[in-house]
Amino acid sequence: MLNIYVILIFFCWSEICFIHSYNVLKKERNRDPPMQHLKKITISDRSILLVILIGLFLSACTYSSERLHPQFASYRQSMGSMLVLMPEIGIFEQMPDGSRLFQDIQSQEAQRNTQQSIVRELQKRHFTVHTADPRMMQSPELLSVTSLFRSVNRSIQLHTFGPQLFPAKLSAFEYDLGSVADILKANGADGLVLALGHQTASDQPSKNWLSIAVVEPEGRIIWYGLQGDHRKFNLQTTEGMTALVAATLADFGEQGS
Repeated sequence: MLNIYVILIFFCWSEICFIHSYNVLKKERNRDPPMQHLKKITISDRSILLVILIGLFLSACTYSSERLHPQFASYRQSMGSMLVLMPEIGIFEQMPDGSRLFQDIQSQEAQRNTQQSIVRELQKRHFTVHTADPRMMQSPELLSVTSLFRSVNRSIQLHTFGPQLFPAKLSAFEYDLGSVADILKANGADGLVLALGHQTASDQPSKNWLSIAVVEPEGRIIWYGLQGDHRKFNLQTTEGMTALVAATLADFGEQGS
């Protein structure tokens, strides 16, 4: 949802540009006789121009909550069994001085709730689901994958959701974590699911988000979903996390689709 302050800034910017252009045009008309017959810009013209600019602005700022690899459909159809890693969810307490304090117990509980919710959503879509427990997550292979995903996740959010949008990444969503074939084979799965989440809260959440990625054996991220709304979801409650996971995976279809 667009912030109302962004829209107000846009209107102010439009008016400033109009006033500047009008003053320049007025000076040129007074100085150059041929330009004296140039049609005067009317209020109606201004209104039409503002409507067009607002439409372009809103369309540029509107984005889907999912990102798909160009060959998503072919990779997706071959997946019937998923390995869901333990998500990395960070719950932070907002302190009076502006600093944030990591909440270890709440974060661990949120991680378990997230994994269980992802499992239920995938099972609803007729996938066979395997999970990685905390002990398994300490293996060198999974530590490497999750560490790389933290960096890739940040890049995906920054360059395909904003504010530093990369047109090339928007037109061809291609991110790679390196081969995970051995991990999947050892667990009888043909797809890997990773999740990262964050919430800052005091009495009520002030910021939160959850991202979920589906990875094929060679390491390509074929699907990525991102959701966050501190007014609707609370990552510290089972109900809130269940709802957020469901919203994030809403566009991820059934097995074989």
